[in-house]
Amino acid sequence: MPNKFINYSISTNNELYNYLNDVNYGISKPQFHHITTIINGLINLDGTKSLLKISEHILTAKSSSSIYRFLSRSKWDDRLIDRNRINYLKLYFDKIIKPKSAGFLVIDDTVNPKEQAKKMQGLSYNYCHAEGKSIWFHCVVTSNFVAGDMSIPLNYKPYLSKENCKIYDKTFMGKSDIALDFINSFEKPSNWDKIYCLVDSWYTSEKLINGCFIKGFNLIGALKSNRKISPLVITMQIKEFAKYINPATLDVVTIEGTDYRVYRYEGKVSKIENALALICYEVDGDSFKDPVYLMSTDIELSSETVIKYYLNRWSIETNYKYLKSHLGFDEYKVQGILSIERYFLITFLAINFLEIYRLYHIKELETIGDAIRSVKSLAAKDLVRFVYEQAKNNVPIETVFTKLKLVS
Repeated sequence: MPNKFINYSISTNNELYNYLNDVNYGISKPQFHHITTIINGLINLDGTKSLLKISEHILTAKSSSSIYRFLSRSKWDDRLIDRNRINYLKLYFDKIIKPKSAGFLVIDDTVNPKEQAKKMQGLSYNYCHAEGKSIWFHCVVTSNFVAGDMSIPLNYKPYLSKENCKIYDKTFMGKSDIALDFINSFEKPSNWDKIYCLVDSWYTSEKLINGCFIKGFNLIGALKSNRKISPLVITMQIKEFAKYINPATLDVVTIEGTDYRVYRYEGKVSKIENALALICYEVDGDSFKDPVYLMSTDIELSSETVIKYYLNRWSIETNYKYLKSHLGFDEYKVQGILSIERYFLITFLAINFLEIYRLYHIKELETIGDAIRSVKSLAAKDLVRFVYEQAKNNVPIETVFTKLKLVS
């Protein structure tokens, strides 16, 4: 009983309500109520997230069956809400980003394993590098925008295999196609200086580089070790060239307290006629870690700046952690493709709110984790205040139990 009580939420945070009201367009009051309730539950409830748990612990929630119907069959335009979410963020970017700033569009993908799911749509076996084997999962390609103190998840799209696209009558898009779509849809505010697209070696390709050039962006990405460079007009794989380098003879670059020895090359990189490639050795005591290969289409950047900019790519991994560990991004049990995509939308609405909330309270809140604790604290105070007011008004304890859904 005590743990269940702690996990209760008596009302929706006012700032959350106002944020969702700004994003809302074209949905009914009952539908808006479901969205606020689910997000309230995702943020405030501890432990494993589920729609059943939300229906039991969020006092404003409808039954779990009603919430499931809202996601699976209710007629509302989730794509319109998603466009409103993006447009809201664009307006917010204009307000907080300083003119002539550099912004970073980070693109990557994450997997949600569902090995026990049999009837859930959109699943497929794919090789997972983290697991070192093929597993049964959903793959989601996402983008994250970083500028100044802000790091905010922006776009998301499930990657569906060709077979699944045929089954569900969807147009197949490879991961690189999805990433290119994210680049094409991103609008750089006029008062910003430059946009850099940051990717790992899987996405560093001619297709994405050309897409960035068309948009006026630059790309900084990791390079696979078999990519070819042409030092001294001799073409070879970058890993082969690295064998001829003595890291101890290279210049030292220090980034955030970490020393790197860096070899700098400018010229043809694979099919890209002119780019900057770095061979980076992180200093590990008296030795060096295995080299990391980076490429930048902005050849005017210093080696230090390329590495510093590229480190912003890890922001997307941090936000994956918050999405999964705190907001249940990978804990859904809905089965249909539509329900799953709507659930992703709601989790992105939640993490967008938390980052904006954090930035409004930047002096007190350093991370999204801090923002979650702050919102939970406000919810706990609301609950204590509610119980206090009930007692002060001599409301019978059994009535209070009923209002708090504590009647078994």
